[in-house]
Amino acid sequence: MPYRRLSVKLIFWVVAITVIVIGVFNYISLNTQRKHLIDEVILGTRQLSDTVKKSLRFDMLHNYREALYNSIETIGAQEGIEKIRIFNKEGAIMFSSDKEEMGQMVDKNAEACYACHAEKKPLERLAIPERSRIFRADGYRLLGIINPIYNEPDCYNAACHVHPRDRTVLGVLDISLSLAATDKRIKEIRGTTILLMAITILTVSAIIVLFIQRAVYRPVKELVEGTTRVAAGDFDHTIPSRSEDEIGQLAKSFNTMTRRLKEIQYQLLQSEKLAAIGKLSATIAHEINNPLNGILTYTKLIERKLVHGTLKEEEIPKFRSYLAIMERETERCSTIVRNLLDFARQREPSLKPDVDINEVAEEALSLLANQIALQEITLEKRYGQLLPIMADPMQLRQVLLNIILNSCEAMHNGGILTVSTALSNKRKKAVRVEIADNGVGIDEKDLSKIFDPFFTSKEKGTGLGLSVVYGIINSHHGTIQVKSTVGEGTTVIIKLPVEVTATETSHPPEGTGEE
Repeated sequence: MPYRRLSVKLIFWVVAITVIVIGVFNYISLNTQRKHLIDEVILGTRQLSDTVKKSLRFDMLHNYREALYNSIETIGAQEGIEKIRIFNKEGAIMFSSDKEEMGQMVDKNAEACYACHAEKKPLERLAIPERSRIFRADGYRLLGIINPIYNEPDCYNAACHVHPRDRTVLGVLDISLSLAATDKRIKEIRGTTILLMAITILTVSAIIVLFIQRAVYRPVKELVEGTTRVAAGDFDHTIPSRSEDEIGQLAKSFNTMTRRLKEIQYQLLQSEKLAAIGKLSATIAHEINNPLNGILTYTKLIERKLVHGTLKEEEIPKFRSYLAIMERETERCSTIVRNLLDFARQREPSLKPDVDINEVAEEALSLLANQIALQEITLEKRYGQLLPIMADPMQLRQVLLNIILNSCEAMHNGGILTVSTALSNKRKKAVRVEIADNGVGIDEKDLSKIFDPFFTSKEKGTGLGLSVVYGIINSHHGTIQVKSTVGEGTTVIIKLPVEVTATETSHPPEGTGEE
């Protein structure tokens, strides 16, 4: 599956880390810019508050209320200024650019005054450095700055005022500014930042993905394909080395390894050939030497009798039996040599189109009909509707003859022989031939060796029949599978492709196992 590939995992994590890093960086940067903008507005508002306070000082000292009202209304009408108010320590609004709220109490809860003042208590601690507050009204945010009006000597010594000397704060100048323009600017910065972040992420991710594809994924894919081809036996395959980094060095090491493996394979093949020739020679010598020794013994015995002229009439039947034994042993040698020649001269199949495997099976059964009848074997034929195949009918008939003959020999006292054919469509169109018997079966430890030359569990077998079958099925690009249980019987399953192409590789026959 794609999500299991190294390139997909690598790209995913690189892109994820890129998104997280750039996202966190831009989040911090955005918050920093937002804070700087608010701080600049607060600083400007404080300066404005100090300026207004100084400009109103003369009117407040001389209690020029009309002039004070006019100044507050004029300043409050400026763009960006929401309102200007003066309220006393208890929160009662004495002057305001909004005349409707004069005489009312400040809504401490709505205007977020509790950041500096306790609930249900007079305005206290007004001299602290942080005197700004941000609150929401009419759907947008407002910035409020309070500036305490202290009881100066000019104030408590004036004849018009009645403020006692011990009162520190007489009231508060409160200026509220709209943050709509600032919030709009923050929103624009946020949108620009997010857009730039997205472009940056896409650009960086694309560059990283291209780099991974070129510098990591492609070389790794070539290495994987190379290992697959080498595992299949292609030691001539080389991997191009395009860089001097670790992957390039790995490719060079891989090519060096395949060259050495090719040399080792050649040496192993030569060793195996020599070992096989030695084993084959020893087996042939053993198989032929036994009957030849018997023939030689009886020949010398007959020759001695003939030389001395001591042959008697009553000994003639015995000598005839000697000759029969010699004839049988000679035929045994001939059979061994003939099977050996068949094994050694395995020719390429003479492929013909439109071969009906049912007809081939019927021909093989007709040749063994007498033996099947003599052994009182019950024959069951289950032929299916098949497609014609490209094959050598003579070689396939030899295959079926050998297998059916083995099945007959495995059923000493009669039994059931089942020959069935069917069309198989699992991986590609192929015909399936199944030959089953309920004979003695094959020991599990011998199943992996039944296709080896000269391996046999029969007393008079040569061990070459199934080796020949192996070669024929292999040359037809088919598969053969044997399943057997001792005391229950054996089933041989052959699969042959409907069409055989020149580029198709052969499949080694399987000795055991389920399909």
